[in-house]
Amino acid sequence: MACVKAIGVLCFLVFVALSSYPHRAQADHCFADKSKVMRKCWRNIGKNVGEHPLLHGSVCCQVIRAATDIHCVCDKFTIDELARISLAKFAMATHVCGNGLRAHTHCAGYTVPVITLPAPPPPGST
Repeated sequence: MACVKAIGVLCFLVFVALSSYPHRAQADHCFADKSKVMRKCWRNIGKNVGEHPLLHGSVCCQVIRAATDIHCVCDKFTIDELARISLAKFAMATHVCGNGLRAHTHCAGYTVPVITLPAPPPPGST
């Protein structure tokens, strides 16, 4: 009987250990994605860096599109980073790059508005 209890406890512990692993892996992805966004998109999301056009094929857009969970990235911005970046610019960048934050959700205290991108110019109009 004691052997059956021991096996039951062991199975429970294995279950708990395995069920907590994906959450940790997701958190690691969030921090890694956020670090890449901060490095590669600084010119586009910084508060005091002026306006820089963001092209869909840029390295910044590649990083944003590759982010596993772009909303999770919002949750990982530190107070220091929030003092240096514009969440409005970040939200716009996510839409320009094709991995947009959902409207009416919160990103580090910023409520994401409905973002409508302008239509691209017709071919040959430039």
